[in-house]
Amino acid sequence: FTPNNDGTNDVFFAKGEYIHAFEMRIFDRWGNMIYYADNINKPWNGKMDNVGELVQQDVYVYQINIKDNKSKEHQYVGGVTLIRGD
Repeated sequence: FTPNNDGTNDVFFAKGEYIHAFEMRIFDRWGNMIYYADNINKPWNGKMDNVGELVQQDVYVYQINIKDNKSKEHQYVGGVTLIRGD
């Protein structure tokens, strides 16, 4: 994603239906958690804890845990590339 405030791909987020519990964690290449959200409507804006300066251009690991409307748990893990335009 490209968090440069141009209105396109400025945040990284999850979406889905029938989600009753949500957690998203973003990790840097050294395994440090740099972002956490327990609200699906709180996307990552490319900054450490969503404040301050953008983190460096790199690939980050996301881990998303959800519980659906039938109380079944799901985990999604993958990579997201942050591209800086400055």
